[in-house]
Amino acid sequence: MIEVVAASRPGGVAPNEDFHLVGDGWALVLDGITRYPGDGCVHDVPWYVRLLGEAVAARIGAADLRWALARAIEAVNSLHADSCDLASAVTPGATVAVVRLVADRVEWLILGDCAIAVRDRDGGVVVESDGRLAALPGVAAVDVAGVRRWPVEYVAEVRNREGGYWVAASDPGAAEEALTGSWPVERIGELLLCTDGLTRLVERYAYEWPALFEAGVDRLIDSVRELEAADSRFGPLSKRHDDATGVLMRWR
Repeated sequence: MIEVVAASRPGGVAPNEDFHLVGDGWALVLDGITRYPGDGCVHDVPWYVRLLGEAVAARIGAADLRWALARAIEAVNSLHADSCDLASAVTPGATVAVVRLVADRVEWLILGDCAIAVRDRDGGVVVESDGRLAALPGVAAVDVAGVRRWPVEYVAEVRNREGGYWVAASDPGAAEEALTGSWPVERIGELLLCTDGLTRLVERYAYEWPALFEAGVDRLIDSVRELEAADSRFGPLSKRHDDATGVLMRWR
């Protein structure tokens, strides 16, 4: 038996650009990439992440998770290729984390800076994440529609490019760059899927991963909001609050 608790909260007054779904023995989270002006798409990010998440869920039983993600990207492309410029370097995209139970193992996939943490039945924690974005040297951020972000020109050089970082956008080939693996289900006690709005607790505020299993997902989001509100390191154009999503699965 698997018990699932999930929570998702926007970072402000704008619609939530995270998305999650849970099914029988599987779960997924997507973190939509805040759009750039002039991205060539007539749809907003919540539209994109919802349809991509639903398309992945529809293929969750496929033999290979990378194949399922690639076909999901193609399916969403077909819904707006006629109306939008999918060749844009900043066409809408998302980071992705997926888990599914297959026989006696739990398989996982990550593309982009979501994370999956597993606590085994002895209390040990293993974390899977995609560090390619964080490993980039980056360039000086600029003001893009009131938020400090990388310039579009730099994003075009490193997004879904060899030596850069990979996300789910319009190129189904990016799915081949996803990280994948599996764990024996008999060892799993709890499993937590997070968008990076929640992993800030670890990456920015020095939480240890085991502590994230000790509070409910709603309380974790409360904690990150409290810390962000009191954090003096944010500049005037920084994104103080990010959308935050967590899905906690407990094996009983």
